Amino acid sequence: MNLLTRLLPLTFMSCLVLIPIMWLSAAGRAQSIPLPQFEAASVKPSVPGNLRGSTFEFLPGGGLRVTNGTLRAMLETAYEVREFQTIGGPSWVGSERYDILAKNANAPLTGTGTEDIKTTRLRLQALLAERFKLQVHRETRELPEYALEVAKGGPKLDNADGSSASSNTPTGIQRSCGQMVGTNTTMANLTVYLARQLDRTVLDNTGLTGKYNFRFEWTPDTGPCSGPADGANPAAGAIPSNAPSIFTALQETLGLKLESIKGPVDALVIDRAERPSEN
Repeated sequence: MNLLTRLLPLTFMSCLVLIPIMWLSAAGRAQSIPLPQFEAASVKPSVPGNLRGSTFEFLPGGGLRVTNGTLRAMLETAYEVREFQTIGGPSWVGSERYDILAKNANAPLTGTGTEDIKTTRLRLQALLAERFKLQVHRETRELPEYALEVAKGGPKLDNADGSSASSNTPTGIQRSCGQMVGTNTTMANLTVYLARQLDRTVLDNTGLTGKYNFRFEWTPDTGPCSGPADGANPAAGAIPSNAPSIFTALQETLGLKLESIKGPVDALVIDRAERPSEN
């Protein structure tokens, strides 16, 4: 074996070692890039006793208005996660509510396109880090989930062939307090709304690939509701006082069931959070 033959494996191994080192260096430089910031922002406690829920509004020019929002709900907007995916932090992050008005005085008053909203989310991350002293990290954890499956006896769904949908009939799912009405919609869409209602990931294990019409009603576990929410259809009718739980309603009305399981969830862990000073 000559000298060149002996050196070739060493040269190849050196390249293999250098590649991850270069990649880590690039990652370190990316982490040091500062987040964009709002030019002006106010953070104030919300009016006590406000039961109207919270609103998050992306403003033209890259601004943001939050009304009656908890810090946990703000994380949903800032990091594009559901509230049930946020873990840890003091108890007040899910109960105390704040109003935020953030603007960019010199930004052009353009529309709120995808890139504008993405930048606004990054600005909100910077604002939460500054005012709430927020520190978070992402990790994958085994968390409770639900699997939507077909119950014994088969599904009780009306196939939507398109003839029932007209220009005046909304398609998709209309949700109010204790009621969902589906029009020409999919099981995948149903799992999204169930996840919002149950604050837990819901997987579609039904095997149903068509589009369906349905309606079911249940008694919310959180107590009586004062009115419709989430684009509810007022014409859908009142909820019966003897409506069952959402689990029973799904099985009896739609022939579907929710099985409790555990699975890997992309979680956002709150390492530190402090109450902000009013300004």
